[in-house]
Amino acid sequence: MAKAIKAKEIVATTPDKVGMLAQVTAVVAGAGVNILAICAYAMDGKAKFLMLTSDNGKAQAALKGKNIEVEEADVVSVTLPNKVGAGKELADKLAKAGVDLNYIYGSTGNGSEALLILSAKDVNKAIEACK
Repeated sequence: MAKAIKAKEIVATTPDKVGMLAQVTAVVAGAGVNILAICAYAMDGKAKFLMLTSDNGKAQAALKGKNIEVEEADVVSVTLPNKVGAGKELADKLAKAGVDLNYIYGSTGNGSEALLILSAKDVNKAIEACK
């Protein structure tokens, strides 16, 4: 069974150039903050790093201290069993509830659980649908 909670995601914006992933992760790690989930992409000359962290406040302060633009956004953090079909079951629930998703990212790792991060037009509706 999936467990969904409201969470805050950090969105860091940098120039799109080689080495930015190394720079952003070094700043966050240097602040003593763990990155729980990350998605990164480049578009129109900018790189975006979407991160769920163990301490957003410390991560944001460290990134801002390096002149990296950073903001927070509401997302849904979903923990579900790491098994065949778990993602499909969740997707079916979201579709049935009419949840409009902006994006999703996550990882199964090697354990018994998977972590998915959902950005939705209506975060509370997405959380309800995951139950």
